[in-house]
Amino acid sequence: MAHVDNLRRHFPVLRRVVYLNTGRAGALPDETVQAISEALAAQLHEGRRGDSYWQTLTQMRELVRDELAHLFHVPETAFVLTNSTTEGIHLALWGIPLEPGDEILTTNVEHPEVGLPVATQRQRRGVRIRVLDGALPKDELCRQLEQRLTPRTRVLVCSHVSYATGHRLPLEALVEVAHRYGLWVVVDGSQGAGAEPLDLGSLGVDLYAFPGHRWLCGPQGTGALYVRADRLEELEATLLGPAAVREPAAWTPDGHYLPAASARRFEHTEGEVSAWLGWWHSLRFLRVTAGWEYVFSRTHGLSGMLMDKLLDLPGVTLATPRDQRAGLVHFALEGVGPDVILREARLRDIDIQTIPERGLVRVSTAFYNTEDDILRLVQALSDLRRG
Repeated sequence: MAHVDNLRRHFPVLRRVVYLNTGRAGALPDETVQAISEALAAQLHEGRRGDSYWQTLTQMRELVRDELAHLFHVPETAFVLTNSTTEGIHLALWGIPLEPGDEILTTNVEHPEVGLPVATQRQRRGVRIRVLDGALPKDELCRQLEQRLTPRTRVLVCSHVSYATGHRLPLEALVEVAHRYGLWVVVDGSQGAGAEPLDLGSLGVDLYAFPGHRWLCGPQGTGALYVRADRLEELEATLLGPAAVREPAAWTPDGHYLPAASARRFEHTEGEVSAWLGWWHSLRFLRVTAGWEYVFSRTHGLSGMLMDKLLDLPGVTLATPRDQRAGLVHFALEGVGPDVILREARLRDIDIQTIPERGLVRVSTAFYNTEDDILRLVQALSDLRRG
């Protein structure tokens, strides 16, 4: 049995749905759902009492950090556990010391989970926002970045992979330019984390926020923020809670406290044990059962196959550059609107996404997809084209 066939047995949804929408929410492995169910059943029958529940909560959060450290090749102490990318971006931006009149550079291909936290900096702190054309080729984008810099520019905020176009931004080059001028670099990793290999330490990005529920196949309400070690002391804590202090008694009523020595100092809540247990099971499944190398190569290979098949169809325009792709492929079909394509796909139990404001269809190719999934989508498009 092929590896993909063995893996697909762990995702019951794949038995009836062509699941090409991991960029919105990844499919859940069976062991993840079972672990969550058992944890909730234990709470139902045993309650959340004694030391066991709280010890398990702490243990699960540390196990999640260990898995993230393995995936991103940085120490586990570098991760702040969050409930979403949006929370991570907010923690990053509110933690950076900014003054009225300081400037944030961002791009025009960002998700609202980035755009809205940036907007709050303008509204609440008087920060100016300058926008780059994120769809430009690498050299042109880096040139535009340098041209837009002023003495008040402090931060670059951008995506790893754009939700709107599917292209991977040239992070390595952008980080190099931004750091040359002393900027902080904050990255939305929603469509990159788990879709392609990433060494956060080598990349040099300052802050990288990502969710657990997309390419990392975890439950909703999980996520993390990576903080580069040499930025730890510069970043200011925004929301404080018991999770942020060095030990339970490391604070006083008159406003003094000792922060945790790690990035945990930016955590304000511990969350729910079943969610962290579930995400840990998903991360372990991806590492042990699937294998990260397989996950990345399969995702990349299927996105390339999809592009080839789409280009064989008359009237298709690809919005995602082949040499800047990860797991998302965006396209338009001449004479057929994205809403029509979405409706036809749903009639055939094919789960995809649209980007209405750009007139595009978005397809996510994950490691558990098959060549047949791609062909079924292409056949649906072909039928619509003839139709």
